[in-house]
Amino acid sequence: MKLLIDENLSPRLARWACESGVPAETVVHVGLSGATDAAVFATAFSQDQVVVTVNVGDFITLAAGVDLHPGVIALREAELSAALQWDRLKTALAFAEQACNGDLINRVLEVKEGGECLLHAIPP
Repeated sequence: MKLLIDENLSPRLARWACESGVPAETVVHVGLSGATDAAVFATAFSQDQVVVTVNVGDFITLAAGVDLHPGVIALREAELSAALQWDRLKTALAFAEQACNGDLINRVLEVKEGGECLLHAIPP
């Protein structure tokens, strides 16, 4: 699994993910600062990257509108510190590995308050 970290999250997540063996880039560092969600989603698709975001509604809508996508990890808590964002992302990565061998194709993994994870098939 490769990650594309949306600009509404700490860019440190990409570094920490890479240090943990999960390839990751940030939207800002790939030249997409200020880009639309559709452009971010298209870039993630072209690079086979899972989008990590707190902008849940827009990315669920984008995922539902295509036949195939590499996945979305949606953190349902805004305003978390970088350390708490990383804690939630680590929880999501471990859950994805256990639930579907890390394969989030056509899935949205929601991480709710306290780290509860829910996996959705989108599109169904």
